[in-house]
Amino acid sequence: MATPFTYTRHRANFDRMKSIAMLLSLAGASVVAADAPTFSLWTADNVKQVAKELAGKLSPQGVASQKLADMGNYNFALALRRQSGTAEVHRKMADIFVIESGEADLVTGGTVVDPTNSSPTEIRGTGIQGGAEHHLVAGDVLTIPAGMPHQVKVAPGKEVLYIAIKVAQ
Repeated sequence: MATPFTYTRHRANFDRMKSIAMLLSLAGASVVAADAPTFSLWTADNVKQVAKELAGKLSPQGVASQKLADMGNYNFALALRRQSGTAEVHRKMADIFVIESGEADLVTGGTVVDPTNSSPTEIRGTGIQGGAEHHLVAGDVLTIPAGMPHQVKVAPGKEVLYIAIKVAQ
């Protein structure tokens, strides 16, 4: 019998697009019937092209992202990181990451160090104290529920490219 975990990692040979489609169908189930979302497709070639463009748009903090779609209660972005990010807490949004290439470490849980409110629903900080660290590689899919502190750490000389899906909770 399976037991629930706050962090589950599966490295199996599976069709990532089917997994993403399943996640989207779950996210779409909570969409209010007022406006039906439209169908969107990003081919592997589209994602590769956006990734190339992101490499030329890195911020001084070593990150670049491009929103691919905003579907109301969820949105998609492609993100490239070559440096570690700040600690974050999204009070009303869950994150789903699909690691496309590269590697990084993700710290989850614990307490945000030096927290500041970057908006009424967002907290940022310099790090996380007491969290759990998880090594991420291409093919990994993960979820971070709303309210959970998290921080992506990228080792010097490394990078990580991932699809970030934000879902309102």
